[in-house]
Amino acid sequence: MTPPSSPTASSTTRITSRGIGLAVAGLGIGALGIGLASPPLVYVGVTAVGIVMVSTLWMLLSIHTFLLRFPFARREVAPLPLTVGAPGRVMVTIASAHALDPRGGLHPGRRLSRSITDGLDIREQAAAELTGGAGTKATVARTAESLSLSYPLLPTKRGRWPLGPAIVHSSDPFGLILADTYVGGAELIPVWPAIIDLTATAGALMGHADRVVIGARTPSPDDASLRDYREGDDLRRVHWKSSARRGEMLVRSDERAGRRPATVVLDLPRESGPLEWTISTGASIALSVLASGHPVRLLGGAIEPDRDDRSHSPALARVNLLNQTLDLQPPGSASSAEKDLIRAGREAAVSAQSGDVTVGVFEPLSADALRALLPIGDHGRAWAIVRADGESAQREAADATVKTLRRAGWRATAVGAADDLSRMWTALLTSGDLE
Repeated sequence: MTPPSSPTASSTTRITSRGIGLAVAGLGIGALGIGLASPPLVYVGVTAVGIVMVSTLWMLLSIHTFLLRFPFARREVAPLPLTVGAPGRVMVTIASAHALDPRGGLHPGRRLSRSITDGLDIREQAAAELTGGAGTKATVARTAESLSLSYPLLPTKRGRWPLGPAIVHSSDPFGLILADTYVGGAELIPVWPAIIDLTATAGALMGHADRVVIGARTPSPDDASLRDYREGDDLRRVHWKSSARRGEMLVRSDERAGRRPATVVLDLPRESGPLEWTISTGASIALSVLASGHPVRLLGGAIEPDRDDRSHSPALARVNLLNQTLDLQPPGSASSAEKDLIRAGREAAVSAQSGDVTVGVFEPLSADALRALLPIGDHGRAWAIVRADGESAQREAADATVKTLRRAGWRATAVGAADDLSRMWTALLTSGDLE
C-alpha cells in the first residue's frame, strides 16, 4: 500500500483535431480578411484562434487547480505480494486536501463542488505481466472529495513489475485541448512464483528421512538435554524412563530430532519457460516442507546460503523463502549455470552430513555437477526431479541423469512441464522411483 503523499505530478497537453481545424480555419479566415480588407472576416479569424488559446489557458489553469485541491494519491494492492495465477485487486484514490484526517483516512469534511470530478476520467498504467496482457475493466467512483479507481490484476510472470502512475484525463468544454495529469508516482509490485499445493506429501518426505535415522540409532539422554513436555511436542521425543522417574513428561530438547531441516537445490535453466517451471517446482516443494513444521532453505543461482532464516516463524519463513525467488534470473551462460549448481551442491552436501533432507530440481547434469551432488545420496535422504522437456536428446540426457543419481542412493525421476507434478512427486516419495 502506498500511503497518502504529495506526488511529484506532471502533465501533458495536446491539441485535438478539432482544435487544429479551428486554429487553421481561424488563421486562414483572418488572412483572407486581411487580403480582402474585410474587418468581419478578420474578427472571425481572430475569434477562432482566440478560442483555441483561451481553451489552452483554461486547461492549464484547470490542471493547476486540480493539483491544488487534490494533492494526495494512495494506492492499495491486495494481496501484496501477488502470486502468479492468483487474482489481485488495485484501489487508487486521489483525494482532496480536506478529505484526509491526520491518520490518512477519509472523513466527511468540508465539501467541494462535485463538478470538479464529474468531468474527469482516471486510469492507471500497469505492466502486461500484472494484467495478463488483456484490458482491465475498471470501476470509477467520484465524490466531492475524491476520485477513485478499482480494477483487477491477474499476474502471469514472477518478478517485480511497474504499476502506476495514475493518469487523470481531462479536456476543455469545447474538446479542443486534452490533458493527461500523472499523479501518485509508480512502484514495483512483487509477484511470487506459481505455487502447487504439495503439503499432503511433505509428511511422507520428512517421515521417511526420520525413519532412516531412527533405524540407524535411537537417541539417548546423553545426546540431548531434557525439558518439560509442551502441547504439540512429538510423542516420539518423550523420554519415558526419565518421565517415569520424575512423575512428569519430559522430552528431548534437541530440535533436530523433531524438526529435521531440508535443503532444496535449484538448477536454473537459461530459457524463460523452463526457468519459471524450475522455480515454481522448487518453491512448491519447499513450502510443503515448511508447512509440515520443518525448517527449509533454497540454494541455487544468486541465493546465498543463510541458516539464520530457519529460526524465523513459519509465516515469516514463508515470506522470506518466496522473496528469495523474486529476483532470480537465468544464468548468463552454461558454464556459469554449472558453477552455481556445483557451489550449491557442495553447500548441500555439508548440510546433508548434518542430517538435512535434500531435494534437487535439476536439468540434465554434467559430469562435474554429478561429482558434486552424488555424495549427498550416501545418507539416504536425497530426492531429485530432473526436467525432461524439449528434444529427444534432452529427454535421453535426463533419463541418464536419473539413472546415475539412483545408483548413488538418490530417489530420482524425470518430469516434464506437462506432467502432473503433484502426482509425480507423490509417486516418487511413496515408491522411491518411477519408470
